Amino acid sequence: MSRQMPTDAMPAATTTINANEEETGRAPANRRVTQRLGLASVLGVTILALVYFSSGAIRDRHTDGGVGADALAVVQPPLPPPPVDPSRNVVSLEHGLTVYTANCVICHGAAGLGDGPQAAPLDPKPRNFSSGWFKIGTTRSGLPSDDDLAATIRHGMLPAAMPPWGQLTDGEQRSLALAVRHLAIEGRMADKLKRDPGFGRDKALALAHAALDSGPAIVLPPKPTKVDLERGKIFYLNNCAACHDPDGRGRLRDDLVDNDENPIKARDFTRGQFKGGDTLEDIAMRITRGIPGSPMPANPTLAPDDLWNTAAYVRAFFENAGK
Repeated sequence: MSRQMPTDAMPAATTTINANEEETGRAPANRRVTQRLGLASVLGVTILALVYFSSGAIRDRHTDGGVGADALAVVQPPLPPPPVDPSRNVVSLEHGLTVYTANCVICHGAAGLGDGPQAAPLDPKPRNFSSGWFKIGTTRSGLPSDDDLAATIRHGMLPAAMPPWGQLTDGEQRSLALAVRHLAIEGRMADKLKRDPGFGRDKALALAHAALDSGPAIVLPPKPTKVDLERGKIFYLNNCAACHDPDGRGRLRDDLVDNDENPIKARDFTRGQFKGGDTLEDIAMRITRGIPGSPMPANPTLAPDDLWNTAAYVRAFFENAGK
């Protein structure tokens, strides 16, 4: 005999219970399945509701700038740089002189003689281009190549007052290199005519060109696959430590001067500020060519092993400075 619940008390899904179920307390298999499905449905709806309301709360916090903003923020790709005015990439002497006037006159002077309005307090002094003494380059004598000059403009001469000019376009840097060469030759010619007015402008100009010709580039010997720091240390202590100190800090000598008799300090290698670059090739070039206008001599006949071992040892001062 079965018993039916009142209609107003029945759940949405009607369930029939017989006497055997009451006596045994067990539901048949199909009823147990129905119960499980009903429980799964309730759990599913609950989870969906939680997800919905949670996501809504996160969206609200995102909109209000709350905690969820970081979680949902979409990483945007960086905006492309604004297009460069094509006129800035023109490579010409005229362009270079314009850029020079806007950026370089304040230190190097209108004629490139190192006598700009801000030159007096600087130490070391700005370069007088007409002297032909350019510290950084890859040529044996005379002016550096145009590529050398552009690289110096790009990287600067820190820790001296000459800053990097990476904000200039490649065209502006190369145009500036042409302007520096032009001012150097014009200044050398003017100096000759000042000392010998009867020499003649054309002859003085030809003489200036000859004196400041960049000449052939230095070709370094092939770099070895392995360097010997112990041999580099021996060469350094015998040939370099007198100015740069055994510990590479360059603090002991106070009698060094440049070609204009201005006091100058030896490079502190531990700071990692190598003029002309800090790669092994850059340092080897400085050792080979020297630094014209400074006490740093050229070493054009140095044996390749001594060159590369010493360059590696010099670079190791910076590499090991923090250890």
